[in-house]
Amino acid sequence: MATAQRKLIHEEEIPQFTAGAWEIKKGQYVRIIGRHTVDFVVFNLNNLQERFDQARTKTNQLKIFLSTGDTLYSKDNNPMLTIVEDTWKWHHDLQKGTCSRKKFEINFKTPEIVKHDVWGQKEWKPRWPNWEDLPPRGCWENLTVALEPWGISKWDMPSPFNIFQNMKIDGETGQMWYDHQHLDDDEPDAFLEMRAEMDLLVAGSNDVDGPEPYRIQIYQE
Repeated sequence: MATAQRKLIHEEEIPQFTAGAWEIKKGQYVRIIGRHTVDFVVFNLNNLQERFDQARTKTNQLKIFLSTGDTLYSKDNNPMLTIVEDTWKWHHDLQKGTCSRKKFEINFKTPEIVKHDVWGQKEWKPRWPNWEDLPPRGCWENLTVALEPWGISKWDMPSPFNIFQNMKIDGETGQMWYDHQHLDDDEPDAFLEMRAEMDLLVAGSNDVDGPEPYRIQIYQE
């Protein structure tokens, strides 16, 4: 059913360095709208110990890039969300975890680790040249704050589905590079829309790779 025929029941904007969390009923639709990475995690609302699993999702579909028609699976191999529409022109990431303040500090202290992590980068420059420039927190902390009302600790956070995060992966060596892609200024925001296959708690953090907020919309038939 087209979006125009559904009822919009919630819409919210999530600024940079923050995250949001929402309860979604089976059969409802969640649409993530934005221009850069959103770290997205999923839990079974009726059993919060059951959560999204990157490995099950990849193994069950024998692919590492998801788009329209693909499914996000839980650790218990249950379908959680099905992608019904995807307007992002590149890939979404299913390899990396969430960023964190500690990771930013590690990168700052040992820059040799990150000198060659961007695809096609000929001259490396530190993203944050001064300690005081480091982001105050990463997506791990943002998601922990957003999910606190449901009693989910930082240690129970699953590795995310990184929406709008494009990666280059060497099929022989397994080497990965960031390959962030950017929509033109006159292009509309991209969106990824998913149908809930069970009652869910979902959360998404606005990543540090862009200043723009992202939006979430929740629809029902």
